[in-house]
Amino acid sequence: MSSERLTRNFILLRALRWLPVGLVLPFLVLTPVARGLDLGAVGLVFAVHSAVLILLEVPSGALADTIGRKRVLVVGAALTAASLGTFAVAQSVLAFMASVAALAAGRALISGALEAWYVDSLRALDPVAPLARGLSRGTAAEGVAMALGAVFGGAIVSIADPSNVADGAFAGYGLAALAGAAAALVYLGAVATLVHEAPRTAALHDAGQGIARHVRTVFATARAEAAASVTVRVILAIAVAFGFAMSSVELLWQPHLADLLGSGRGHGFAFGALAAASMLAVALGAGASPRLRRALGLRVGYLAALGLVAVFTALLGEPGAAALFVALYLLTYLSYGFVEPMHAELLNEAVGPDARATVISGESLAAQGGALVANLTVGALAAAEGTGTAWVVAGALLAVAGVLLAAPLRRALSAAAA
Repeated sequence: MSSERLTRNFILLRALRWLPVGLVLPFLVLTPVARGLDLGAVGLVFAVHSAVLILLEVPSGALADTIGRKRVLVVGAALTAASLGTFAVAQSVLAFMASVAALAAGRALISGALEAWYVDSLRALDPVAPLARGLSRGTAAEGVAMALGAVFGGAIVSIADPSNVADGAFAGYGLAALAGAAAALVYLGAVATLVHEAPRTAALHDAGQGIARHVRTVFATARAEAAASVTVRVILAIAVAFGFAMSSVELLWQPHLADLLGSGRGHGFAFGALAAASMLAVALGAGASPRLRRALGLRVGYLAALGLVAVFTALLGEPGAAALFVALYLLTYLSYGFVEPMHAELLNEAVGPDARATVISGESLAAQGGALVANLTVGALAAAEGTGTAWVVAGALLAVAGVLLAAPLRRALSAAAA
């Protein structure tokens, strides 16, 4: 297989990975609210999502390094399908918690394994092949896929208006989630077809002590990588603040926009269109990220992009019409697209192949730690002080993290260049 074909397969898998989530993305918060949960309960539901990711993220990466990335990706895809099927019919807090727990488990299994499979496969074909192009296009493909999913999900909800059905179980939001479950099964088939790797020495039937020993070795290697690399430690610290900021946006934007739009029909398509536009904004930002990197350099470009996310997050709650909120929301996600490829490049260049999947998963764990805190606190803060205050706090935390960590990152990159 050529490096070009490998990169195309990776981009396709990145897209298919997020298409199922895109179908339900515009209504992740509105679905439980429509079925009787208040915003505080919704925050607890998504806190479960973050908690499961925290518990499984690094072990799942170690498992991928141990038994093979393909096996882990297949299980992750199957869990995603099951979770969205459950989300379609959930009516209680416990049912929604079970759904998002399965979704988080699938995400944890996929997150480190897919990127690590691509990077290691590419390095095997060409040890000096640049990573930026494939990672940037992969991020852009995710944005496009989620946008398409959001458009279709919004159309489904608009056609089957859940307000017209008494039980709401399969109307609108439920049908969108069922479509997401079907898309996850398509992704499972793509993984089975496109992911190829050499067999790992540890097999599934060896899962007991043999895997445990290997996992401990991987963890020790990953800890050594983090201890030896200031860049890794900086990225992990920024990931916490970034996870808090973006989770505050994700938790509050749907009820905030619903308040701005008021009562009325046809809002399902509006939510889908905005979610789609936000993902296209991520794709646009990711596509432009290499140019920003070349213009400003990796460190300055990365920190500048973080600053833009912080500013736009803090401004989201400014009083005004829905149009102003929409503009700021899209600018927030455009800036996120700038950040993601540079963030991934910094992390991948700072670690070795033996623990790459584990360290990538550890970065996601750090972001989910920030998300967990946001889900437990932002809803209550918004209820007490207003959504605008909650977003100002989130943006300020990210800005402070960027300022405090700018100097250590500069020293680390200068040392690496020397």
